[in-house]
Amino acid sequence: MFLGKHFTFLKLAFMVGATPAFAMENVSETSDAASSSEEFGIPEPLVFDMVRPLGSPKGEMEVNAFLNQSTHGGPLQWSPELEYSFAEGYAVELQLPYENSQLGEYQVAMQGTLPPLMQGKMVQGIQGIARKTHRANSHSADLLYLNGIRFSEKWSTMNMVGVRKTSFDGDGEMRGLLNSAWFYHVTSNFILGVEVNNEIHRKNNWHYRLIPQIHYSFDDNKAVQFGIGPSTLNEQKKVEKMMALRFVYSF
Repeated sequence: MFLGKHFTFLKLAFMVGATPAFAMENVSETSDAASSSEEFGIPEPLVFDMVRPLGSPKGEMEVNAFLNQSTHGGPLQWSPELEYSFAEGYAVELQLPYENSQLGEYQVAMQGTLPPLMQGKMVQGIQGIARKTHRANSHSADLLYLNGIRFSEKWSTMNMVGVRKTSFDGDGEMRGLLNSAWFYHVTSNFILGVEVNNEIHRKNNWHYRLIPQIHYSFDDNKAVQFGIGPSTLNEQKKVEKMMALRFVYSF
């Protein structure tokens, strides 16, 4: 029922483009296991991450665990995630967000890679996310366009723009999403970054999360990401400091 209700929406995430081309130019190799583009070595944002790296080959899989906690206390938000590339450049994800020991919702995402731009210097894709609340028949969904650039050996960025339907049950609203992450590659496996996640509500109501972060890849398969910063993406819409941690293993 959950997948059927959102099948048309999710299908947009991997059918809007022609068969992608993945040749990238003049970019040094990277060992970042959390890269959102393997060819570019653009790191994957910590909080609003990708399904799989754009352009991932068929058969790749990733498991990761995301932990999110306010420094002012409250429940520990965490989620196990399973990601799989079912075709070259196309991937699906299952995520189960928890609060402490209580399952909050079921989340399914699909992502597709579009042909690169700027003579192969810009990677792009599209992502669809569908959610169902665990203890209620409530559904929500996101649709986003993804765009990443590796400016040089040291600097890169990954950006997302899209919309969110907060509920399909009659009382939901549309919100604009604008996420931007910028990275400085200290070495091939140690990266500094800053990520800004924005939600724009009706009547010009705006909320954000700003999180400086570090990424460290132990090898091509294992990585950890950590960050801390202010956020108003909460029910009270008040500024609180949030910590985030993600462990990544790909194979």
